Amino acid sequence: MHIFISFSGAARDEFAIKFLDFFYKYGLQCWYDHHELLLGDILTDTIIKDGIEKAEYCILIINKSFLNSNWPCEEAIRLYSRLEEKKDYVIFPILLDITKDDILNSKLDFVLNVKYQFLKTGESIDAISFQILNRIFFDINRKHNFSSVNDAMRYFKRLSLTDSIDLYNALDAFNSFDETNYRDRSIFLICLIRLFNNNPYDKAIREISYFIFNNKTITFDMFKITESIFLINASLFVY
Repeated sequence: MHIFISFSGAARDEFAIKFLDFFYKYGLQCWYDHHELLLGDILTDTIIKDGIEKAEYCILIINKSFLNSNWPCEEAIRLYSRLEEKKDYVIFPILLDITKDDILNSKLDFVLNVKYQFLKTGESIDAISFQILNRIFFDINRKHNFSSVNDAMRYFKRLSLTDSIDLYNALDAFNSFDETNYRDRSIFLICLIRLFNNNPYDKAIREISYFIFNNKTITFDMFKITESIFLINASLFVY
């Protein structure tokens, strides 16, 4: 997984590092220039070859400094060009302390072709970060066999193995929860995930478990992340 973070000016300390720390905590790595660049590297060559060209996802933190700086704008142009060429590549534009009109009146007006979010200095990055995680785990799961819990249920129902019967019964009970009861639905799926060996995304599940343990709100995106990780593990268990 390769996440590229593009930013300018004060957004480095206020937001870029926070995104870096957030995704690391959930088991995903980001390309961040202060970590990846070595003394003496040619900046444009290294950023393009090791950052932009290898990126699967990109977070664009666009503020006024970004719009007024040549290199960040060049990064955004290159990244968007890749988006048009490569359909399994995703950009997440974040408009930091600016408006839609600021983008429309800049050379980055093409960014508005992508679903974007607003952010203000001092705000938490959690809501946006969980939206990004939801998209990433959704994409990972699309490469596996089950697109929904009901798909998994239908598969396990056809099998005669005791473990599979138990999983079917558990998922049938899971469907009795109200669809907006994200907390209990997440708890249920986390318990099922613990039945699988070698969960490749244990860090993410552990962090969501901490949210539940500390009685914090479980959002739609957090639930969908949990659901995707369950479906990934269910696919690995079966196949």
